[in-house]
Amino acid sequence: MPRNSLKGLNSSQIEAVTHGEGPLLVLAGPGSGKTRVIAHRIAYLINDLSVSLGEILAVTFTNKAAAEMKKRAEELAGEWTSGIWIGTFHSICLRILKMEVDFLEDYTKDFVVYDQDDQLGLLKSCMKELDYGESLFSPKGVLSEFDAVENRGDVSFRDDFYGRALRELYDFYKDELVKRNAMTFNDLLLQANRLLSENEGVRVRYQDRFSHVLVDEYQDTNVSQYRFAKILSQRHRNLFVVGDDSQSIYGWRGADINNILNFERDFPGARVVKLERNYRSTSTILGIANSVIKKNLGRKGKNLWTENPAGEKVVVFKAGDNSDEARFVAERVSHLVESGNFTWGDVAVFYRANFQSRVIEEGLSAQRIAYRIVSGVGFYQRAEIKDIIAYLRLIQNPRDNVSFERIVNVPPRKIGEVTLRKLREISGIGGFALMDAIEYCQKQELLSGQALRALSRFLDMIREFGSVAQDQPAAKVISTLLERTGYLDYLGKEHHRMENVKELLNAAEGLGEMTLSDFLDLVLLATDEDRGDSGGEKVSLMTIHAAKGLEFPVVFVVGVNEGLLPHQRSMDSLEGLEEERRLFYVAVTRAKRLLHVSYASSRATSGGVYGARRSLFLDDLPPEYVVYESRRKDFSGSESDSYSDLPPEKPSREPEDADCSLRPGQKVTHTIFGPGVVKRIDGKGNEAVVTVVFSVSGVKKILASYLTA
Repeated sequence: MPRNSLKGLNSSQIEAVTHGEGPLLVLAGPGSGKTRVIAHRIAYLINDLSVSLGEILAVTFTNKAAAEMKKRAEELAGEWTSGIWIGTFHSICLRILKMEVDFLEDYTKDFVVYDQDDQLGLLKSCMKELDYGESLFSPKGVLSEFDAVENRGDVSFRDDFYGRALRELYDFYKDELVKRNAMTFNDLLLQANRLLSENEGVRVRYQDRFSHVLVDEYQDTNVSQYRFAKILSQRHRNLFVVGDDSQSIYGWRGADINNILNFERDFPGARVVKLERNYRSTSTILGIANSVIKKNLGRKGKNLWTENPAGEKVVVFKAGDNSDEARFVAERVSHLVESGNFTWGDVAVFYRANFQSRVIEEGLSAQRIAYRIVSGVGFYQRAEIKDIIAYLRLIQNPRDNVSFERIVNVPPRKIGEVTLRKLREISGIGGFALMDAIEYCQKQELLSGQALRALSRFLDMIREFGSVAQDQPAAKVISTLLERTGYLDYLGKEHHRMENVKELLNAAEGLGEMTLSDFLDLVLLATDEDRGDSGGEKVSLMTIHAAKGLEFPVVFVVGVNEGLLPHQRSMDSLEGLEEERRLFYVAVTRAKRLLHVSYASSRATSGGVYGARRSLFLDDLPPEYVVYESRRKDFSGSESDSYSDLPPEKPSREPEDADCSLRPGQKVTHTIFGPGVVKRIDGKGNEAVVTVVFSVSGVKKILASYLTA
């Protein structure tokens, strides 16, 4: 019996990989080797249990993770794993919908998928049609509302003016999508779930097919993704999920932490295997992480440990203001690199919100330190790439009005807004696509002169491409398109944009004879997960959300102040506060050797300079793991460029003369309101007024004498 599928695993990993029948939750802490476990599990199913490749479905959240999973599984299984369904939720759903398109009521086989920009363009036209001004309704805000209701699986809105307007817009918008033979990424899941739920034949076929369903990053699943995995695993019940409730940080985009917290309840007979050994960080950093996360009420018990050395203590730096904080980061980074122990690329700086990067960038630039902003504009989001993709999509699907609107005048064809407005009116009255409206105008002589000639040439070109595109590889279509439209000439001296277009052509050529339809499916599912420059040594700057899944020898977490981390919007509910604590946990567990945490005593905003409080999370750091620093002052009272150790500060919310036994962040219980977490203490002893965030009742102010620790 082949044993390569277990090689190099520790005892907990082996227990997970060799699990038999039934549902299993692998509770995998950061740095515990969860990706290895999934790959080894796939290899074990193939090599040791003789499971057919086509019976395995492995789902994750990013194309990069799916590719890595497939690569590792192939290395371990010792064979080509093309028969396994490995991909993102969206790609798997798209694959099912394409295969079962005959069972979809509202779509043809050539349906397209709209990305966010496409959706925004369509929504704006819907708002115009319904006379909703953008001054009252932000299109991006409306799309966010649509995403929120779809992600939670309950398409309902508030019963007020705004809610009723959203309902009208939503219904009209969804109808327009169907008319354009288009879906959103949310629709891929919603339509797949609807098909599997309502069509017994389709449901049974896929339930029979997949005897083993594996899901990565289970803590990040929303309601639709949870339902999808549950439906497909219902017959064989071999659902193997890997996740970490302590790293659930995407509640704001629909992730439901209850999916992982309630796994045993939702899947009776389920087992749980904990991966607690960490291979990444020092024991000191893990001591900090464990102490921070154990304050959360909504969590499963897990305690990280390692055989790595204790390492250096965690530095907590108190800055005078955010500029001083940036100067500290730049100076400390320079010192670490100049010591010869680290390179620029070893260092990362994390912050809660994007706006915080400006002062850090200025601080690094002042020291002539090269840096990169991680998660910038992705390749497929660049304007010139979206232009070419819009051409290709219109060639494939002439009903795609969003793509038409984007490129009908790119390059410029002297088609004015008045002409386009009339074309839209004709399209709306007749109920047909804009491309068909051009032909209607030709026959009815509704337009004349230069505009009609330009539109007619455009129509002829797109239809000509459409007639030959099915018989040519995507690369040939793109190459001919660039030549015929003069798009590269249109870019002129914008060399970086020209290089991007050429790179798109290179990508298509590398796919050989792939058809235009398959190429567009590939592009639509692709998200640019480039983590910045892979070459060259630069300090990495990113939000904590962007840092998830990464690791660095040296990490700086800046802006650890109340109002930033935890964020002001998250401090009035237990769920919000606990997600912020998980976010801080994710930040500190990215560090391998050195961790620096900093906060400012004051912060400059557009309204002036204000006093700032350090985060309540810092009260949870055990003193034995921490060294406190601040900029040293000389005898004249001026600040110098050296640093001094400080004693640990008292909890940020507790007055110095308070003798109340409670402290911020502490778990308490009330006889009526139940469990909660202390947020603030005002006053002394049992007469102190304690602000508590309760799990059910929200924020309450209660006398300390009525609380039990």
